[in-house]
Amino acid sequence: MYIERIRAGEESQYAIKRERTEIGRFILSEQGNGVKRLRNLQVDGNVSKAAILYVFELIQQYVEQENIPEIQVKSHSKELDTLLHHQRFQLKDKKEQLWTYYVNC
Repeated sequence: MYIERIRAGEESQYAIKRERTEIGRFILSEQGNGVKRLRNLQVDGNVSKAAILYVFELIQQYVEQENIPEIQVKSHSKELDTLLHHQRFQLKDKKEQLWTYYVNC
């Protein structure tokens, strides 16, 4: 799997591809000071739960390569909370359910 930028800008769009076939998309929106928020992550229904973990790892590797200092995710479920915790995200704002991944921490 790999990530391909579809559109650059304050709300950059990306495709997640496996062997040139798109299996998902997401947006990284600018939050200031180089911080990005991961939004609208969507993957095909036939992508396994184990592959979802790999998608998050792939996104984390991508932001490291792009020198993005941190990414944020708003959680909408306990299942996502568990996944984010497993992927070394930290709960930054409990009320807003905002999780942050600090690159190189």
